[in-house]
Amino acid sequence: MTIIYKKPETKQDLADYYFLRWEMLRQPLNLPFGSEQDDLEKIADHIAAYENNIIVGVGRIHAEAEYSSRIRYMAVHKKFQNRGIGSALLKKLEKIAINNKRTTCWLYARENAINFYLKNNYVVSGTADSDLSIKHVKMEKKLL
Repeated sequence: MTIIYKKPETKQDLADYYFLRWEMLRQPLNLPFGSEQDDLEKIADHIAAYENNIIVGVGRIHAEAEYSSRIRYMAVHKKFQNRGIGSALLKKLEKIAINNKRTTCWLYARENAINFYLKNNYVVSGTADSDLSIKHVKMEKKLL
């Protein structure tokens, strides 16, 4: 399996990128298509994992403060989980933050993803304010 990590650029790539976000993160919560996007999409950096030109994983990062970036919408298709794709996506997003002189990344992790982030050196740093029906915790990582 050869996985390529890059920004989704074509109209079809973006459609597939958002569909996977919805399918993995919003559809299980019975949320409508379109709920997987927000008003920061155009200023955020996006990374997708491709196998044979098919998107199998996604992630997004955007600046939150002068030295902090927020990671959101991390997802890997069920058939491709536990293969290191999520960790590789996370590292690519962190590299973007470092290149933009950010010293911290933070995110709201779903309960079932806490161990994934702990394995990637994130620590629980507080409670999360989420409007979703599942519990989240705030996690962060010092980059530099």
